[in-house]
Amino acid sequence: MTEQEKIKIEVTIGPATVRIEAPPDKVEEAVKQVISALKASLPQLKIEEKPEAKEVRTRSLPTCSILIKNLVNEGWFDKPRTLSETVQELARRGYNYDSTAVSHSLLDLVRERILTREGSPRRYIYYRTEQTTGATYEVKSSEL
Repeated sequence: MTEQEKIKIEVTIGPATVRIEAPPDKVEEAVKQVISALKASLPQLKIEEKPEAKEVRTRSLPTCSILIKNLVNEGWFDKPRTLSETVQELARRGYNYDSTAVSHSLLDLVRERILTREGSPRRYIYYRTEQTTGATYEVKSSEL
């Protein structure tokens, strides 16, 4: 077999680099053998495998409802607001939510009696419920 009929591959795992040279029909098998041999020697090399597919988040993003509760706490709903104004305010703050998601969260806050809703369908206005003036809603730091 000549040099042109062989495939050359370089595999690097941790500090180990292995060059493989094999005919096309044996390349896959050779690569699998090298990778398994390197993985078997990883504990000896004191290298920890890190799964690349998993992303570890140390801080989760706040939900739409939490963001709207924060708007209530800041007094933003002291003045009557529409759905579109709420969506725009969240977007201005860097949170781009679909209007249907914001609408559902607003409805949940109306049901919790945090906000009051008036008007007709597709033309509702939302404002802070009178009882909640001066009250704040605790948002857990783990939820932010």
